[in-house]
Amino acid sequence: MVQDTEISYDVIVVGGGNAAMCAALAARESGRRVLLIEKASPEDRGGNCPYTGGGFRFTHNGAKDLEPLLADPSTLHRLGEAVGPYTAQDYRADMLSRTAGLTDPDLLRALISRSYDTVLWMAQKGIRFELSGSAQAAALTPGTRVGVSAVGSGPGLINMHYDAARRHGVDVVYRTKMLELIRNPQGAVTGLVVEDPDGVQRLRAGGVVLACGGFEANPQMRGDHLGGHWTRAKVRGSRHNTGDGHRAAMAIGAGAAGQWDGCHGSPIDLHAPDTGSPDSVDRLPRRSYHYGVMLNLMGQRFVDEGSDLPLNNFVIMGDAILQQPEGTAFQVFDAKTQELLEPRYGSAAAVTAGSVPELAQRLGLNPQAVEDTISQFNDSVQEGTFNPAALDGKSTAGLTPPKSNWAQTIDAPPFSAYRVTGAITYTFGGLKINPGAQVLDTHGAPIPGLYAAGEIVGGFFYHDSLRASGLMHGSVFGRIAGANAARP
Repeated sequence: MVQDTEISYDVIVVGGGNAAMCAALAARESGRRVLLIEKASPEDRGGNCPYTGGGFRFTHNGAKDLEPLLADPSTLHRLGEAVGPYTAQDYRADMLSRTAGLTDPDLLRALISRSYDTVLWMAQKGIRFELSGSAQAAALTPGTRVGVSAVGSGPGLINMHYDAARRHGVDVVYRTKMLELIRNPQGAVTGLVVEDPDGVQRLRAGGVVLACGGFEANPQMRGDHLGGHWTRAKVRGSRHNTGDGHRAAMAIGAGAAGQWDGCHGSPIDLHAPDTGSPDSVDRLPRRSYHYGVMLNLMGQRFVDEGSDLPLNNFVIMGDAILQQPEGTAFQVFDAKTQELLEPRYGSAAAVTAGSVPELAQRLGLNPQAVEDTISQFNDSVQEGTFNPAALDGKSTAGLTPPKSNWAQTIDAPPFSAYRVTGAITYTFGGLKINPGAQVLDTHGAPIPGLYAAGEIVGGFFYHDSLRASGLMHGSVFGRIAGANAARP
């Protein structure tokens, strides 16, 4: 039974991650009564934020702009003038190069123009930042792409957000799931129906901000939009991001935007948890496949492992693995490349053997099939200079699928293999908003009283994402959404 309670707030924010917290803080800044409803428990709060590195990409003019953001500027002082600027033109070019030029231009313009002042605003609210590792590494080259990271990475960021919310008087409730949105006869959103430990209730609101993540933890929605093979993907982030906001908003006529059949994913250890674990999320990806070959359960290759640098194609590789029987593959290397593998391969024990047939047997594969596959691969490898750091053109010939770069014979024992599958991090398809963070209906008109920010929004990422822009666009549009939802 739905209880029509007398609980009423000026602004209700749905979600508990970075975008939601920025929305709540911005709404509270206007002096409004703000309620944040988090589906998870206090121990599991924060959406995908705790699973990130806490990095933010924003425009700046170098060291003088970074200094006010840092809890401890001593590292910056040591680098001094070596820290170069990151311009609006840089940001735009970087984003569009990753998304095939498809990012919504109006949203991108707002993201870029509001990026620096939003990070500065967060620092003023109590979010402590440090110079990012990539900023330090890039200090001697033009353009510091990822300027700062939250102290304590993603988990530190979310804890600082909740501390700030408490200090500023934001009310927070946990274990509360949004079921549907409520509208008045004129079509404006005036509240929502939620389910908490006490039952199903109606809450009234002057404005509602949806910042409750993507649908990556919903197998049915993954299958419907990404393809059936994605139903068996591991989830690298929060188990609570099940598309509640997408469904509730679209049920009242919200429009869709972005690439609904696209996502951020990765090859990952076969024995990774089914859903995210903050202490292991960065240890389990397996992205050194380009130095070896990948086999399926039939002992056959199924993809061009050297089609591009892993930074550019690891999502494609995760998808290819999931399309194999049982969504399983084996990354095979020999002694020539074992030392080139990313350090995080050390988080799992390799299966090793002194010969290819022995390796196949230990993997539970048909030894003859694997030996035939490796022999055919070795026979097709062409002459050339192997360069592990760049596209080297060292390829195979007459082989399907080919290997376009880094093709070396697999013939130096000991041989090693790692069991892998595919994982999803977050989805790209979402609700359509305008630069004011208003949710638009299917005709492009704003739905009064309804705003959105974070991964629930579509239109930013297509085919690929841009590192440290996810948290940044969540913060920018969370702040905009909260401020606009708080207006009388």
